[in-house]
Amino acid sequence: MSSANRRRHLHETRSRPAGINNRRDVQRDRALLLWKRWIGGVLLAPACLVTAVTLIVMLWRAVTRMDFLRSEEFVFFTFGGVVWGIAYLAGVRPVTLYVLGHELSHLFTARMFGGRIFDWKVSAAGGYVETDKSNTWITLAPYLIPFYTLLIMLAFGIAGLALDMQEAHAVSLWKWTVHLKPLRFLYALIGLTWCFHATYTVKTVIAEQGDLKRNGEFFSMMLIFLINAFLLIALFLAASPAPGLGLGEVLRCWWSVATGILGWVWRLVF
Repeated sequence: MSSANRRRHLHETRSRPAGINNRRDVQRDRALLLWKRWIGGVLLAPACLVTAVTLIVMLWRAVTRMDFLRSEEFVFFTFGGVVWGIAYLAGVRPVTLYVLGHELSHLFTARMFGGRIFDWKVSAAGGYVETDKSNTWITLAPYLIPFYTLLIMLAFGIAGLALDMQEAHAVSLWKWTVHLKPLRFLYALIGLTWCFHATYTVKTVIAEQGDLKRNGEFFSMMLIFLINAFLLIALFLAASPAPGLGLGEVLRCWWSVATGILGWVWRLVF
């Protein structure tokens, strides 16, 4: 805990009225936090391990069995990620843009759960959303949802209703005419925005965000890792050249890894 967080925690502790720890809502929150710790350790942590191993196995299969590394999807996704990496190393820090996506993720998720929004603010120094609804999904939404990636997919999905995304279209640029395929821009923008999301998710988690503390840091980190790993698997399946890997093969691989790890633990313990 940073010195600023420690001072704030001490101030909140000293300013609590006597007997507040006996209030039913405080006891309920503590019990819920304890349950989340158990869920994080017993369910989410093993699921994270199995999912991570599955992702590695499926990537290895794709590389060895298919022309995956040279596929259009992988090449342009990687290109987008590299562009973001170069920009970040060059000092580009769109913090306000990230905070906007962060708070809008809170806002839209709260609305999905029936919450009312009273006020919200975004700035380079931070932001907030005031709502009458709070739960695990609302508080952790910015870390689970790649906000700008979803916007890009939605925009291209709408554009695809009127435009053939797989066909190369002639575009005049001053004296030159170039043929551009919209799908390549989609893959590149998904790579860029997802890496943007991953970068600032890691930075925010390291900075001890209050959103994680409300749900228990261990539980929150396990859930964030698991959801993002599932998202990577989904992107991986979408990028697999046809005929390629399918959902059924991924599920069989996940189950095989899970039973293999469980069998190893059983033999180790018993």
